[in-house]
Amino acid sequence: MRSTDSDHTAVPIADLLRKETDLWFAGLTEADAQAYPADISAETRCCSSDPLSFKETIKTLPQANTGELWATNDFVTTSGKVDTDAIRRVHGLDVDALESQAGTSIEALAARNDANPVVQVHDHKDIVDERRKALNALGYDVKFRWQIASDSYTIINPQEAYLPIISALQQRGDTEVFGWASYRDWGGLLKMVVICPSLRHVVEPPDQDLEDIDEEGITSNTQRREDCETGEIERETVVYGGFQTGYDFRGTQTLWARPILFFPDSGTVLPDTGERYTRRHYGKATDAAHERANDRVPINGWWRSIYDDIDLRMTDVDEALYRTRAITYDFEDLPFSLDECYSYWGVAYKYAERAAERARAIAKPSSRPTVFNIQLSLLIALLEEYEGSMASNSYQEYLEVAGELFRKPAMMIQLAMNEHDRRADDDTQPVLPDEQQTLTDSLEDLVAIPGIEVGTEVDLSDQQAQRVQNRVQKRLDESI
Repeated sequence: MRSTDSDHTAVPIADLLRKETDLWFAGLTEADAQAYPADISAETRCCSSDPLSFKETIKTLPQANTGELWATNDFVTTSGKVDTDAIRRVHGLDVDALESQAGTSIEALAARNDANPVVQVHDHKDIVDERRKALNALGYDVKFRWQIASDSYTIINPQEAYLPIISALQQRGDTEVFGWASYRDWGGLLKMVVICPSLRHVVEPPDQDLEDIDEEGITSNTQRREDCETGEIERETVVYGGFQTGYDFRGTQTLWARPILFFPDSGTVLPDTGERYTRRHYGKATDAAHERANDRVPINGWWRSIYDDIDLRMTDVDEALYRTRAITYDFEDLPFSLDECYSYWGVAYKYAERAAERARAIAKPSSRPTVFNIQLSLLIALLEEYEGSMASNSYQEYLEVAGELFRKPAMMIQLAMNEHDRRADDDTQPVLPDEQQTLTDSLEDLVAIPGIEVGTEVDLSDQQAQRVQNRVQKRLDESI
């Protein structure tokens, strides 16, 4: 009989182990300063008043282990006697053919077989949480299994995968990293964001002052900082590089990592265009020689490659930002609203409505938001409204929508149009032209789509629009 909650009132299970939580960190190790860069507002979700170090965060994550797997054979009693009558009643089993082939009765077969009611399974193994398994043994009513895996499954524990990041970043002098880790199912599913202050990118300031853009006197989205030596006002838009990574002990994902962009003004994370690095749960993860012999990149080699990938791609940030600022979705011409557009991309209505409100408040005119506005408004709506775990697959999918808008703005509106046409009545004229039925991300092809306006080459290199966007967003945040 399992113990009741009253037997353990002194220490509730939630205080011993957390099923779902967020952990914030700043600084690579305990010896490094646990502080955030000056660019980041303390009000954003990415900060904590008492962060751990990155190393401490990794050490708090659980370690999976393998357990023996056993199955019960219901045709064998606890005394070891085989129930031949029950076997004869099994539907689909031709007992006559079996006895004919064996040359004897099933009773004789059962008599000479040393049967066991509990049989060990050799081709699969139990992936368990030792902490919960221990609590279960002490009477706590808690499940401790993450999955039943094949015998080729290799556990890659977070300590094995993520502690090598420390040496990779120390070699590059990046000891001031910060970020957060979110996990569910007692750490069975994790997603973590690591932001590198050394990969800080500044969009170059414009050559001229920006003019007012509305009656409320909002003049610029540019951060204004006074140089202590010259007294001059510096205007800049700041973006940080970093990476997102995650694992799943529940059998549905591999260990993975990929570059991201981080906007300190709003605290938003945007999946970048970099390579997605993956490592399946097999082989010998921490044996570099074994992995190379089997044409796999050792985990330790990942982090140097990922860091270099992020560093390289930071040089392309300006162009990507300008590109999304140069494309406008005109919802006076499009046959659906911005709220519906978000829903066509798979965003739940609650977040779609909030993101659309933000995008319209910023856009001028309100019916013609830029792609950058649309993706940023979605990210901020998630920051403010999302109540679930940041480790959830749903949250990850919404980030992917924003990332695809950043990477493939032309293709995303075509996807929305295709979805609109799919949901429309059969006799409704398709909104997407015949020549646009094949998805493409060419700006030239996008011009042919009704309701889409693409800027000129001059617009693609215009930095003012980007700064206005950030400044407006900052003022909106301050007014809430």
